[in-house]
Amino acid sequence: MKKNKFYKNLFKSVSYFSAIMLLVFCLLLGFFESLNYGKNYGWILLIISALLIILFFLIGFYWIFQKVIIDENGIKIVFKNKVINNHKWDEIVSIKKVDLFRCRALEIKFVDGSKIHLDDRKSIVKIIKEYSQVDIVNGYF
Repeated sequence: MKKNKFYKNLFKSVSYFSAIMLLVFCLLLGFFESLNYGKNYGWILLIISALLIILFFLIGFYWIFQKVIIDENGIKIVFKNKVINNHKWDEIVSIKKVDLFRCRALEIKFVDGSKIHLDDRKSIVKIIKEYSQVDIVNGYF
């Protein structure tokens, strides 16, 4: 029994965290610049920086730490060892490569009309091609 686990939203999490860290870097530059002046309120920038990072993990915790398990039985989406979604391979209608929030993703549609999005990573595409009978359609423009 071959199981493969991946973080479901890795690309989106990395890109959003990078944007937040760029903003935090700018705030820290402002803090260090504020040290050159007499009356110093630069500590507010430190608090804002810390709050941005904390809010990223608090708000995004559910999406950041979801995992997808792809094996011969199908695709499972798991959060903290609890199965959120479970679909078998014969339930898949189509698999299409799409842009989702400026990140490349695989859109997998199922018979019941639901769909999931997985990061378009070589390892995920490879394992899906290994188990799925449905061809992956290139939907990029």
